[in-house]
Amino acid sequence: MTATGFKALKLGKVIGTETYRWIIFTSGKGLVDGSFYRLPSWGCYTLDGKNIEQEDVTPDIYIKQTFSDRLPNCALEEILKDLK
Repeated sequence: MTATGFKALKLGKVIGTETYRWIIFTSGKGLVDGSFYRLPSWGCYTLDGKNIEQEDVTPDIYIKQTFSDRLPNCALEEILKDLK
């Protein structure tokens, strides 16, 4: 949801891999026997009505996400370039 809003508001570049589409908000209630249940409550959508849980956010700059790829901190280097 954050990446979608960041991109829609043109606040900067989204850097990394596509989002996982795992966004669901649930509500829950306790039952008289002490058990608990959860149900989907509401969804999240882009400004043009696309369901974020069905469509990922494609990054502006794709960075392969392996452990060794994260070590150089490529995202920070990209942000610093834009600040100059």
